[in-house]
Formats: sequence, structure tokens, C-alpha cells
Amino acid sequence: SQQNENGYFYTFCHSLLCERIRLVVTSCAVFLLILVVFVGVSLKYCVLQLHPAILFILLFGALTLLAYVEALHYVVVAVEKWDMKTLANDYPRAYRAYQYVDTPEKVKKFLVGRQFFTIFVVFLISDITSFPNMPANFAGMPSILVTILVKTGLPGVALVLTFGQLISQIYVEEYTLPFLNFYGTQFCIRLSLFAEWIGICNFSWLLFHIDSRVLCRKVRRMQRTIDSKKHLTNDNLVASAVESTKSDLTIDGEPLSPTELNRGPDFDNGIPDEKLTLFDYAKYLWSSAATLGSVIVVFIGIIKKTYVLPVPVVAAFIIAFFALTMLFYLEGLMIAIVATQYWDPETFREFYPRAYAVHKLVNQPENVKRFIIGRQFCTVLTNFLLAQIFTFASYTNPGWPKVIFFIVIQSGLVGVLLTLAFAQLQPELLAAEYPLRFLNMIPCYYIVWISLIFDALGVGHCAWAVYYSTHNLCCKSLTNAGINDKLDSNKDKPKIVRVTSAEILALTLPSELQASSKV
Repeated sequence: SQQNENGYFYTFCHSLLCERIRLVVTSCAVFLLILVVFVGVSLKYCVLQLHPAILFILLFGALTLLAYVEALHYVVVAVEKWDMKTLANDYPRAYRAYQYVDTPEKVKKFLVGRQFFTIFVVFLISDITSFPNMPANFAGMPSILVTILVKTGLPGVALVLTFGQLISQIYVEEYTLPFLNFYGTQFCIRLSLFAEWIGICNFSWLLFHIDSRVLCRKVRRMQRTIDSKKHLTNDNLVASAVESTKSDLTIDGEPLSPTELNRGPDFDNGIPDEKLTLFDYAKYLWSSAATLGSVIVVFIGIIKKTYVLPVPVVAAFIIAFFALTMLFYLEGLMIAIVATQYWDPETFREFYPRAYAVHKLVNQPENVKRFIIGRQFCTVLTNFLLAQIFTFASYTNPGWPKVIFFIVIQSGLVGVLLTLAFAQLQPELLAAEYPLRFLNMIPCYYIVWISLIFDALGVGHCAWAVYYSTHNLCCKSLTNAGINDKLDSNKDKPKIVRVTSAEILALTLPSELQASSKV
């Protein structure tokens, strides 16, 4: 009988009735929390003390920018290896935007610049939607409930998760090219590339290069070997090594995608020369100084207990450590999963078993969308917790000009730079360059499961409700124009491909070939 009861419970949890209950309950909860945001901002209970009209303008502008950069997070990585020339007539703006990020190096630069705006915007929204000044008996609730549900920034999490991130990400997974064809995508891409160009994130590049040289030396040597050989088919040593393996890996000299076929062997992949200019050194110097200085300010601010989150100092340090660690894996997983989504998992099953398990788990029907939703909830929650700890609203001004002191200390900028360097850009760059090795790390599989569990709890169901209620309306004009078939991104996306990956070859080729690439 117990087995039958478990069977009934499992059947109910996966039934349409349960799904509708979760949809209604979570949607009501989200809109109630958003109402709290509007009330709190209107009454100036928030951390950022400005006129409510200015606060609302900042809030809506920040949400719009966040929606763009979050969707481009998926798009840019997904289309980098697509043959966009064949789609230029149907999606002209998408093709022009794609040309800014059509190489792996350009993609990494975009990810760097984009992430700065993402974390800065989230911290800004946190300052607007966290209400430490709200009365302890707000709406007649017990003080502990006000602290947990309101003062920790949970209403802002619901707003950002639903309208700033999930809706755009759900749409873009379904309609990748139409989104890239939107007005404003080129502006956001160029803005992100500009942020990377001025060097605000160069300390992250420094960490990435250190990690690559220390942890991925074999893969780097193998990549140099691949780059130095124009035709791998004629290399008997490589061919024999591949034949000797038990995997289905094949190296036939074909490019990874139709785009690479069109590029040809003389295509400029955007990778800069090893020689650095004085401007490059200046960017590394000021970015490193700013980031390391931010670390010092954050430690002092936490020790002085000038942060916003109402917890003891020891708890603040513990929460910050675990939130940064969690965010590290969440950010890298998004890049690694999207980058390997169309790879044949059998080519790396033997050499990266944990990566294979993650790939099989995520690529089950609808699991990519579910992972995006659950992961995004965890990402927003950790970002808001970090913003509450790294924003020092009550920090005493030691005599600095008020504007500079507010921007540098009280706005949370120091927390942005710390989080950006250690928990967001570093894993994204590593995952973009070494996706299999990142997916093969032990925590990745469990964090994917955590993300799927949060989605099952319904944290993103309000976004699904908005998606389903607006889907036909948003796509109606395109459908009436007779091009709805072209909106089916599954027809535009590539098929499963077998890849010539340095990460795989580094584990399969004999030591003689690997040694030949050493400098």
C-alpha cells in the first residue's frame, strides 16, 4: 500500500492539476511581492534614498537592460558557430550583430563586458528593492516575517527573476534568431565590448590566464598542436591514436560547423598577438588595483558591520563565501552547457564521464529550459545576498567627496568588482575555453539537480505564465506575415556534431605528439 501511495503522490506531482496549482500559487506570490516593491519604493524604504520617480525610472531602465544582456548571454554563445550568412536576408540586424561576436575570442570579450553590466544592474536593483527602513510591523506581519520576506530583498528577487531575466531567456531559447534581430541588441553587444575594451574587467582575464596555465597545460599544448596542423587527416600519428581509442571520436579534418567551412583556413579568429601594448599593461594595472582594493574595502566593511543584511559578522562572511562558490558554478554551467549542447556526447563519454552525465541530464526534453529557470533563481538569490553584504550603506565617510564616496563605497561598486572577478567572469571564461573540463567538476552535476529542483518547486512558474499568455500576442504579426516557420529555432539550429576538441585529444593522443607542441 505504501508503494501505491508513493505512486499516487508521484502521479499527482506530475499531473496537469498540480502544474496548474503551482502556476496559480507561485504567480500570486510573485505579483504580491512585486506589489511590495512598488509600495516600498513609493514610501522610500529602500537603501538608495532618491525621489520615488527617479527610483522607478532607474528600476524600469535597469530591468530592460538586464533582460537584453541576459538573453544575449544565451544567444551569443549559441550562434557563434552557426552559418549566419545563409540567414542574413531573413535576419539582417541579427547578422550585423553576429559580426561583432563571430569568433571565440570576441565571444569571450563580450561575456566579460556583459557580465559587468549584469552584476552592476542587479546590485543597483537590489539597492532599490531592498527595504531595511521598512517598519517591523509592515502590513501587520510579525517582525521575523518582515525580515525574511521583505528586508532581505526577496521581493526584488521575484521581480528580477521574472521580468528581468527568465522571460527573456525563455523566449530566446525558443526564438534565438528573432531576438538577435531585435532593435537594441547591437547596442548592448557594443556596450559590453566597450566595457571590456576600457579594461574594467582585465583582472578577470589575468585570473583566467593563470588558471589556464596552471590547470589546463595539456589542453593548451594540444590546442597549439591542432592550430599548427592545417590538415589533421594527413597526420598518421593523430589518425592512429584516434583509431586506438574505444570512443566514437573521429577526426576527419572537417570544420566544426558550416560557418567554419565558409571562413576557410585563413580566417582571422580574433585572437590578439601575445605582445601587449602600454595601453594593455595600463588596463591590467588599474583593473587589478581596483579589484584588489575592493577586496580590502569589502573585508573592512563586513568587519565593521556596515552592510545591509541583518545578520552577525561571522554569518555574513560564511554566507558570502558559499554564495560566491555557488555563483562560480552557476555562471560557468550556463556557458558550458550551451557551448556543448549540440556536441555528440559519445565522443567524450569515456574521457569526461561526469560531463557526459551532466550533458545527458540537461538535454532531456524541456530540461534546458527548466535548468535555465532553476539556475536563474539561484543566481539572482545569491547575487541579492551578496549585494546585501557588499553594499555598505552605513559606512562612515572618512572625508572623501560625497559623490565619489557614494559611487565607490555606498553604491556597492566594490562588491560588484569582487563578485565580477572571482565568481562570474572567471568561471565563464574557463567554461567557454574548457567546457568539458568545467562540466566534469564534481559539484556541477549536483548544482544542475538543485536548479532543476527549484524549477520543480515552481519558482519560475510566473515567468512561464507570462510567457504563455504573451506568446501568441508577441509572435502574432510574424505568424500573419507567413514566416512563422522561420521562427522555429529548431529548424535554424545545427544538428548534433562530432567535434575536434583539444580537451579530448589531450587525453587520447600519445605523449610523443603532445610533447611536440611544447615551446
